[in-house]
Amino acid sequence: MMLKIKNKSNEYLDSISLKEANDNIYFEDIEFAMNGKGNQKFSIGTKKLVVFLVGVFIPISMIISLITDRVKVGNFLPQTILAVFLELLIVSFMVYQFYKSSRTVLKYWEYEEVSYTIVKSAYISLFVMGYGMDEGNYIVPFLVVTTCILVFLFFYFKVEENMVVEEINKIFNREYKTSKTMSIMIKISGVVAFLILIAMQFYRLNKWWIQDSIVNDSTNQTSLIDDLTGIFLGIPILLLITLIPTYFLFKPKSYVKTKIIKKYAEEFRERYDYTKKQWYGE
Repeated sequence: MMLKIKNKSNEYLDSISLKEANDNIYFEDIEFAMNGKGNQKFSIGTKKLVVFLVGVFIPISMIISLITDRVKVGNFLPQTILAVFLELLIVSFMVYQFYKSSRTVLKYWEYEEVSYTIVKSAYISLFVMGYGMDEGNYIVPFLVVTTCILVFLFFYFKVEENMVVEEINKIFNREYKTSKTMSIMIKISGVVAFLILIAMQFYRLNKWWIQDSIVNDSTNQTSLIDDLTGIFLGIPILLLITLIPTYFLFKPKSYVKTKIIKKYAEEFRERYDYTKKQWYGE
């Protein structure tokens, strides 16, 4: 039995009336959900394929790495089998997302939705790799990896929900309660992404002296300082990095408007004179 988490944003979207929809959803919104912005260099199908291939490469590379390491040792541990199995589940989920079709004309929105889902899945697959650890007491990395993944999924859910509710308030003049903490976190994640790019560029240009400095200073570091850094600095940064895909790829405005278009699909089809074949496909 699957645990169902209550999503307030879906309840609020269900409460939008047809009159409100007609007053706030326009032909341009439907066109954007269908085709995106005009004059695109590549087709929606091509871009979707590229995102899929890049995304699925990550869990597949994790699987190859796990299997290669165990082949060299000459045996397969239960944790290796678990990690490979979970990575295969992620690959299967990505394949399902890529090939699923709702048989509507809202192809560009589907591309955005699939792209975001695949990137999130690829990020989670990096941590699933941790289930294959075979050093020390296995219960420790197992609990740490499981906790991280559950926390990441929870944050994705809450931040996405909060962004959607904020957009509902803007578009439909509602006053639903939102979380300022979640709003700040998603904004900071964008800053973190920018700082990471700067740091990577800085390191690339100055690694010749940074590496020497790290080696020289490593003998002066204590395990206590490392632990405190990991807890009070590393974990918050990790959470913010987790939200970077959401910051760049999750479009709450498109999400809200497309959900309303789907809710009143037949009404919008008739209003803008689309044939059933045009609207629902073959």
